[in-house]
Amino acid sequence: MFLGITILGVIFIIITAFSVVNASRRGESKRSSIIVLVITVLVTVGAITQLPFWSASSTHDKATQTSKQSSSLSSQSGQAFATSDKTATRADNEKQVKTQLAKSLVKLGTVTFDHASKTYTLTITNKSLKKTIKGLKADPSQAKAAKWPKFVDNFTKTSQSLKKALGPGYRLVMRVGDQSPVLVFKDGYVTKNIFE
Repeated sequence: MFLGITILGVIFIIITAFSVVNASRRGESKRSSIIVLVITVLVTVGAITQLPFWSASSTHDKATQTSKQSSSLSSQSGQAFATSDKTATRADNEKQVKTQLAKSLVKLGTVTFDHASKTYTLTITNKSLKKTIKGLKADPSQAKAAKWPKFVDNFTKTSQSLKKALGPGYRLVMRVGDQSPVLVFKDGYVTKNIFE
């Protein structure tokens, strides 16, 4: 809709500009043409600012919003972890990585760490992601439409970052509540994905 208003506005600006030029050549009053020109410019600029390129609020269907939100939330996790210098102990580094994971995944859920099994667990609390997972459990064929592979890829990168920061043998587990894990990663590889 705003694109149409923008196009029409540009056309009206051109026509009104010619009208102002003609009025000045004929020695007629330019006041009404200038008023129309100013109003048209204001409406056109307003329409341009509402175009999706400029506007942060674009309208999409609810499934697309959910998958984009999940994808953007998961992309926050694809970062490398900064560990302390060489004098820090492994336990210190594990604790620091847990803190960084918890901070970057706060929108998705809570992060815990089990030292004995070298496992970081993300317990999902995000309602949108829970709804997506529930829907995918009902119909796994929708995984591609929900951008699940991109979501998994982002967490694969997180697992690679864990291996780079702490060494091999660390797992990253995603689960909803006390249910069986939805995703399990180890050393940069997916070891379990219930939707594949």
